[in-house]
Amino acid sequence: MSKTSRFRRASLLAPLLAAMAAAGLGVPQAQAGSSLGGSINRSEILPRAQYWDAHDVQYNQGATYGDGDGHSYRTDCSGFISMAWHLSATGLGSATTQTLDSRSLTTRINKSDLRPGDALDNISDHVVLFVRWNNQATGDFTYLHQSNSRTDMTYGSGNVYSGNISSYPASSYVALRYNKVVEDNSTPPPATPVGMTGFASADFNGDGRMDLASVDAATGKMFLYPGTGVGTFAERSLIGTGWGSLTDMTPGDFNGDGKADLAAVGKSDGKLYVYPGTGTGVFGSPWSAGTGWNNLDNFSGGDFNGDGKADIAAVGTGDGNLYVYPGTGTGVFAAPINAGNGWNNLDRFTGGDFNGDGKADIAAVGKGDGNLYVYPGTATGWFAAPVSAGTGWNIMRDLIGGDFNADGRADVAAVQAPRGSTGDMYLYPGTGQNTFGSRINIGTDW
Repeated sequence: MSKTSRFRRASLLAPLLAAMAAAGLGVPQAQAGSSLGGSINRSEILPRAQYWDAHDVQYNQGATYGDGDGHSYRTDCSGFISMAWHLSATGLGSATTQTLDSRSLTTRINKSDLRPGDALDNISDHVVLFVRWNNQATGDFTYLHQSNSRTDMTYGSGNVYSGNISSYPASSYVALRYNKVVEDNSTPPPATPVGMTGFASADFNGDGRMDLASVDAATGKMFLYPGTGVGTFAERSLIGTGWGSLTDMTPGDFNGDGKADLAAVGKSDGKLYVYPGTGTGVFGSPWSAGTGWNNLDNFSGGDFNGDGKADIAAVGTGDGNLYVYPGTGTGVFAAPINAGNGWNNLDRFTGGDFNGDGKADIAAVGKGDGNLYVYPGTATGWFAAPVSAGTGWNIMRDLIGGDFNADGRADVAAVQAPRGSTGDMYLYPGTGQNTFGSRINIGTDW
């Protein structure tokens, strides 16, 4: 990618989360300005929280992890909040979702008054750390949490008034502010989203080469990066706006017209929308293909049941099962097939025929070990036992499957960067045998 296409400027780097990762893949250190159980400046809470995120702390109610300041806290949702606030109850005796909602410790506030470092507490089940407003007027926000349906720290987005927050109704949460938080002048402003997100790969412009569509997180604009057929991308072009209101973008010919479409989930209503491809690199007006899709995560597109129609596979956030939604070729989907459990132990899903047998597979990264695993498709909606395809993939922010170098084998492109920052994109050429060749740097500032 040429220098002129390095669209991310340093001025757009988020002063909150991106600054923590300004050293590339360097691990941020927890700040030590507060004392155990004492007052804490609001500007210290999020860097403390980021410490666990940067160290990929695994969820385990029977374990503890340090805060970088000499204290350890239980590695679950409420232990994470305890660590971020530097509470005096440490170890396995860290505060719970019930004890966090104690007037001796916290004050209930209006949800509209939430500030970075406050918490949303579902007293019976779960608690999340408020990171920033995405749109304060509508209630859209970003949070960070330890969740039982996942194994490590996870960012999420939701609405404080409606829908679900980490699988629980927003109405079941109360907003809490730690009584000893100090509102200092150095409180970082809400972070501006950084980098490209919502990657989707297909031949969107009809030239027979694998292209890339992606959304600028800061502006919600969608850009098309035309594939060159040699593993790189040509200059991007703007193909749409308002895509920041969507998530889980997945490509496929969902309406059966021979052109690559794009499916995506509305953040506010949880509906699946299908944007029909025109074969010219832009998309037509969408239609709704169903509701409740915000209860799913890690979407992948492909013909998983072997009927020649594009399906969608996704993981249930509540139960960790993989569900395959068979495509009908009309832009809607049939009732899902339960394709197995335990898929919430994986992240960064992408689809492709990685073993060269003509069947759609799924590749994903193990949360616990950072290995890349290929789950061979059986063309029945189910998948065979996984094959390990390499180590160290947990440093990659996004994975995108496709034959980018036009050799007839499915490759993987991936961005190396911490969440909330930009990074380099690498191409991992597929071998057609569930493995990948040496990576090639194909662009910067993603």
